[in-house]
Amino acid sequence: MRGESELSATDPFVSVYTITYNQCEAVKNTVKGLFSQQYPRELYEIIVLDDGSRDDTASEIRDLARGADVRMQLVAAVHEADYLSALRWNQCIAASSVASDVFIQVDDVVVRPDFIQQHVKWHRWRDNCLVTGAKFEGPSETWELTSCRRNSLAGPDGAAALVEAFTVVWGASMSFTKEMMSRVFKPPYERPYDELMRGWGFQEIEFAFRMQKAGAVIVYDPAAGVFHKDHSLQTEVDRGLNREDLISRGSKQNERYVLEKHGLRSLPRW
Repeated sequence: MRGESELSATDPFVSVYTITYNQCEAVKNTVKGLFSQQYPRELYEIIVLDDGSRDDTASEIRDLARGADVRMQLVAAVHEADYLSALRWNQCIAASSVASDVFIQVDDVVVRPDFIQQHVKWHRWRDNCLVTGAKFEGPSETWELTSCRRNSLAGPDGAAALVEAFTVVWGASMSFTKEMMSRVFKPPYERPYDELMRGWGFQEIEFAFRMQKAGAVIVYDPAAGVFHKDHSLQTEVDRGLNREDLISRGSKQNERYVLEKHGLRSLPRW
């Protein structure tokens, strides 16, 4: 299965956004990769939300932005103890250009030069796609599909595939159109992510459930993948986070919230 880029001669304006906290080098690498895209420079912007980092993130990102030929903005937030991903992602979207037709969410990842193109091809094909890319993982950069926990979702020879289970969607590499977002944008809490969700995990899964109910077709595409370096214990200590505790408490709380909110007995497994 493939998205047919030739179906439309019009390239959409794209907003790529990410949030970061006390991981200056990681987010700098992400931004540098986004600066090096093959997509037309005038047709995308980069939004970085700094969640109150205590390191040099803000100043380093500002320095990068000064020499860039791509529109970029840094959004500053005051850090809170709770993991407020839904709120922070909403703030990124709120800061985006009014011209934005496609939104791409990334994590603290490495992206390839065709990253934006690989997402956009699907939104040219049809405007109701919710695209999630493979997340290649390891201690050092690799693009081998076997390094993805969800590699079994791909089609033959690593091709893209349509997927029914909304639980396959993750925020490391995810995109959708403004049209689809408008269908699930319901203030005061769903703007479009559900801001009642606090703590680690399941925010994008809950978002994907509502998108699918609103008519989204979920695409898993390894070509729109990113590389995410394994977190080390020391890295998380340096950031001031207890990752294991965050995941344990947040995942249980937020999975229960999704089930109760949507009247589900269980979440589909992929």
